Amino acid sequence: MKFGQVLFAVVLSVIASVGVVSWYHRQEIGQSKQESAYERVLRTKTLRCGYADWPPYVFKKDPTTDEVSGILVDATQAIADRLKLKLEWTENTGWGSFIESLQSHRIDAFCAGVWRNAERGRYIGYTSPIFYSAVYPYVRADDHRFDKDLSLINQPDVRISTMDGEMSDMIAKLHFPKATPVSIPQLGQITDIYMNVATRKADIVFNEPSIADDFMKSNPNTLRRAQDVPFEFFPTSLCVEIRENALREMLDSATIELHNQGVIEDIISRYSKDPKVFLRVAKPYANG
Repeated sequence: MKFGQVLFAVVLSVIASVGVVSWYHRQEIGQSKQESAYERVLRTKTLRCGYADWPPYVFKKDPTTDEVSGILVDATQAIADRLKLKLEWTENTGWGSFIESLQSHRIDAFCAGVWRNAERGRYIGYTSPIFYSAVYPYVRADDHRFDKDLSLINQPDVRISTMDGEMSDMIAKLHFPKATPVSIPQLGQITDIYMNVATRKADIVFNEPSIADDFMKSNPNTLRRAQDVPFEFFPTSLCVEIRENALREMLDSATIELHNQGVIEDIISRYSKDPKVFLRVAKPYANG
C-alpha cells in the first residue's frame, strides 16, 4: 500500500474514533441533564401522584365519578397547598408497581400511603410519617389455633392470605416463609384478602384495623383478631424515588409544618376518632 493510502486510512480511523467518543460524550451529557422530579415539579408547579386503594378511610376512588377521598387525599392536598402546587392523581399503580412508576418518571411521588420497610427502602425515599399503622392477625371467628402462639403459622399446611407486592405479602415472606401464600393480584380489591379467610380459602391474614373493622362490620361473625397485641408497627408515609432527596425534603417541610399546626390531626380525626386505628405521630418537643 502506498504511503498516501496509508495516511488516508489513518486519518479516517482517527476521525471515526473521535466521532464515536463525541457521540458517547453527547449521550453522557444528555443523561446528566435529565430533569429530576424535583425540577419538573417546580417547573410545572404540579405534583403528580400515584395511588392505590386503601378503603374505607385512607384512600378510595369512586369508580363512577373518579372522585378521590380519604386521609391521604386530604393530607397530600394540604401538603401541595402549602407548597403552592397543583395536585394531580395521575396513575393507579397498585401496591406492587409504584416503584417502577417512580423510576420511569411517570409519577413524582406515591401519595396513598406506604408502610416503611427495608426492602422497599433500597429503591424509594420515605417522607416523614403522616401516621403510624398497627398490624394485627385476623382469622375466622371459630379458629383459635394461633391465639397463643403465632409461630404455629409457619408451616406448609397453613395458608396466609396476601396481595401481591403489598405489605401482607412481605410479612408472610419475612416472618412465615414455610406457610403457603394465597395471593390476589396487586390491582385487585384489598378486601379480598379478608374474604379469602372468611370463605376458607386461607387461614389467616395480617393487616391494619381500619380495613379489617370495616370488613367485619359488613360481614358480621366471619373474622376476629387472633391476638389483641399488634404484630408489627409501620410508619405510613408518602414516598419518592430514592435519588429524589430535594423533592423529599420539600414534601417533608410541609408535612412537619402541618403536624406542628395540628392540621393532620384534624384530618385524621374527621375520618376516625379511634386513636388505636391510626396511631398519631408524637410531637418531638413534647415533655416526657
